[in-house]
Amino acid sequence: MFRLALRTLRFRKGGFAASFIALFFGAAIVMACGGLMETGIRDAVPPQRLAAAPLVVATSESYVERARVDASLVPKIAAVPGVAKAVPDVSFPLDPLRDRVPITGGEVDGHAWSSALLAPYSLRSGDAPTDGDVVLDEGVAAATGQGVGGTLSVAIGGKVQDFRVSGVAAAASDNRAVFFSDADATRLHAKSGKVDAIGVLPADGVSVADLQERLTAVIADSKLAVLTGDDRGRAEISGSPGGGDDLVALSAVFGGLAVMVAMFVVAGTLGLSVQQRHREMALLRAIGSTPGQLRRMILGETIVVAVLATALAFPLNLVLGRWLLEQLAGAGVTSEAIAFRQGWIPVAAGVGISLLSATAAAFVAGRGAALTRPTEALAEASLQTRWFSWIRLTFALICLAGGTALSVVTALVMSGPVAASTAGPTAMLWASGLALLSPGITRVLIAVLRWPVRAVTGLSGYLAVMNSDARRIRVAGAITPVMLATGLATALIYLQTTTASGAPSFADDLDADAAVTSQTGGVPLELVTTVKAQQGVGAVSALVDSTATFRAGEDNDDSATALGVTGDGVEGTLGIKATSGRLADLTGGTVALTTDRADRLHYALGDSVQLRMGDGANVDVRLVALYAGSGEETMLLPADLVAKHTTTGLASQILVAAADGTSASALLATLQDLAKTDPDIRVGDRASLVSSGGGGGGEQTGAWVNYLLVGMILAYTVISLVNTLVIATGERRREFALQRLIGATHGQILRMVGVEAVLIALGGIVLGALVSAMTLVPFAYAVYDSPWPSGPLWIYLAVTGGATGLTLLSTVLSTGYVLRTPPVEAAATMS
Repeated sequence: MFRLALRTLRFRKGGFAASFIALFFGAAIVMACGGLMETGIRDAVPPQRLAAAPLVVATSESYVERARVDASLVPKIAAVPGVAKAVPDVSFPLDPLRDRVPITGGEVDGHAWSSALLAPYSLRSGDAPTDGDVVLDEGVAAATGQGVGGTLSVAIGGKVQDFRVSGVAAAASDNRAVFFSDADATRLHAKSGKVDAIGVLPADGVSVADLQERLTAVIADSKLAVLTGDDRGRAEISGSPGGGDDLVALSAVFGGLAVMVAMFVVAGTLGLSVQQRHREMALLRAIGSTPGQLRRMILGETIVVAVLATALAFPLNLVLGRWLLEQLAGAGVTSEAIAFRQGWIPVAAGVGISLLSATAAAFVAGRGAALTRPTEALAEASLQTRWFSWIRLTFALICLAGGTALSVVTALVMSGPVAASTAGPTAMLWASGLALLSPGITRVLIAVLRWPVRAVTGLSGYLAVMNSDARRIRVAGAITPVMLATGLATALIYLQTTTASGAPSFADDLDADAAVTSQTGGVPLELVTTVKAQQGVGAVSALVDSTATFRAGEDNDDSATALGVTGDGVEGTLGIKATSGRLADLTGGTVALTTDRADRLHYALGDSVQLRMGDGANVDVRLVALYAGSGEETMLLPADLVAKHTTTGLASQILVAAADGTSASALLATLQDLAKTDPDIRVGDRASLVSSGGGGGGEQTGAWVNYLLVGMILAYTVISLVNTLVIATGERRREFALQRLIGATHGQILRMVGVEAVLIALGGIVLGALVSAMTLVPFAYAVYDSPWPSGPLWIYLAVTGGATGLTLLSTVLSTGYVLRTPPVEAAATMS
């Protein structure tokens, strides 16, 4: 039967084209997700700036903020036998300015010139920097328009300083850098006695492995490590490279969703292809073929198509995987420094999953035809009426029961945005159950729509309804991809909009009238004193964003947002009111927690709270205030304490409230006058306040990822929808020919199939609405106790309108193509 399968493929290329396309894109997506998963597992960060150093001493763990190394370790490492040179590296963010505006194109870091050999950088022109000088790499020189002898303005630590350009350096890496004299770099680094990493160059004849053992013995510090290979790249990144675990989770969810959609699509296209061959199947049964042989033939055809599609999808998966990683890195889901890695394991897994999906789809598609009796198959060679089986009903009920259970869990057990973890699988289970029952549901839908369609569309509608009723099983196969497209798109998009609306808005609770920010990304804390001294200013508070972890209590190692604030200005600007203690006491080593967090950890006012800051440093702080917070994941700390443990040491913004008797407009005018004295300062009104401490950035990243996944799945589903409609229309070549032979015109046939397309779209939209409703209603209850999801109506109208337009366009265009064949020739060909 396998040889027969190969022979039949030669004459039925068109019939298997739709399955090939679905398998091709499905395999590419699954293999790309496998590559993303391996990338997340390996979490490789190839070195660039430190590439010339075979060994790098840095912190052993990755933190949110950059963790640094004691500078006193440099001479100890240099004295280790086998070390030719130990080079300390300091790194600090800066913004080169051109016409007092920061250049674009990526982050730029400042370094000491002595560490240039670690890349290695080499002078292309000019001289090494002395105090007051800088050496630019070629990229920064081009972006700023500066050359040797010019003057470069640089924003560092919230202040603009000018330096003379003494040279331009060429580098072997893509990192953009500005080099200072060692003395200037130490001053600007602002972390006295600390370096970011130590690059180690081994002496001639000394192996990296041996020297790594010696250095590890000398360091004897569990917080430090001697890095080699790709691990060296971690020392170059400010804070945690991050994203490895997120990549694994995302790729698993995305890949699983793609596999389920692929199984639906391939089963549908194969089912249509097999239905077209009922007469062929009947003849094979009549000459003695067994049901098992027919199933093996269909399976063999499918495997041949799947192997070919998977092999051709391999190059596309590499491009797609790298593109997805770039998009995720650009959105902040993972670090841009993480390298894409895809070995043979994810490829083999992707191939295996694709082949298994195709095999399962072939089993579903071939089972009905293989079990049909020869005489019955001949009678219904042009029309299939049987679809029901107990196996089909059993799986449908399992899916619907599972979807119902998850809906109940989402509504009654879950709370807040975390409910999305069960809401997503709910959509797929309901879609699966309804797809299995779609032939029966289609009959009901056609019966309901019969009279309205006839009344509106006349004779064309009458013929369309009659055709759809007679061909309801094949119509159900076309309805399924419409249901998937509209149901999944509506569910996933409104999940995100509902999550966003259910999350508390940080800016809504603010009492501040203005915000002082920097065009280069950070504001020095000293500016708070200057702002306080301005006329008409009431309360002032800096905001420093970071993360801290509880080191004791029930939530051991529980991470929380650490929001650095100015104690005497918190209540007047952030709108946070203390329920116990005083927020004004937030000075030195103190902390304020929400009442929920304090109760859960059994903390009372005056207790010592042990924290691990964003850079890994341990601090003990005293609890001085409690407040009622909407999110217990946030704690308040003094701004200077948090800034000490951040990479930049700067505030993200300074919130300002007007004094009694001063209008917001008058306050803005005063602050704008202050901004004129410093070109780096920017002043915004209340409407421009940046969301801080409320997770806004995380929500935006989550939204972007959701939309990316929705877009990819929808693109795949749309391809499948077009495939299904085209193949379903192509099989009606003889029907259209007979209609034309008895006098029907092109226009009449096109109007008829147009009404049929609208019926298909309406059926898919109705089922898709049921899928999305069973997903979104419980989720909306979990988020804010309402049955109505939040989000603009135009999203739903765009999704359903797009699905309707695509269905209509695909059907009419493919019908028009079929009608190009003369009716006599078409009837003879299909007879």
